[in-house]
Amino acid sequence: MSGSDTAELMHKLLNGLRLAVTEMMTSMAMSEVVFAGQESADSFTLTNEVVGLVRLDGQLHGMVGVSCSQTLLREIVSRIVGLTPDDLTMEDLLDGAAELANMVCGGMKTKAQIGSVNLSPPVAIVGQEYTAQWKTNHPTTVFTFQMDEGVLMVHASL
Repeated sequence: MSGSDTAELMHKLLNGLRLAVTEMMTSMAMSEVVFAGQESADSFTLTNEVVGLVRLDGQLHGMVGVSCSQTLLREIVSRIVGLTPDDLTMEDLLDGAAELANMVCGGMKTKAQIGSVNLSPPVAIVGQEYTAQWKTNHPTTVFTFQMDEGVLMVHASL
């Protein structure tokens, strides 16, 4: 793949990722979401209370992670499954974080119209004090989305 082909693929993926998050939060979580910006990061490091991760393999290799506060995840999951935030168990939150990452990656893949990329089963982390870091030399882009209940971060290292 030439340098311009790679740049075009990255543009399609990152644009697809941004569109997928906005569409998913609006339609499935019935929540207002505003794209608040993106920045490049030196590493793929996640430190929020909730993390969902999916690895990509095939035409390209990389990792996508979503992270937010437990309060925001409870609100998103409760809207998707139809329970109150207080009725959600820790297992519901773990499933929700994993599914959120899976839906974001699936939506990105569909929006970017790339077929030969496989998604790993998602990984979820819910806790108070941890640092999740993927050791890679791929560039990382961090997207910030503002929602009524907090900030959703999406990290893409592709």
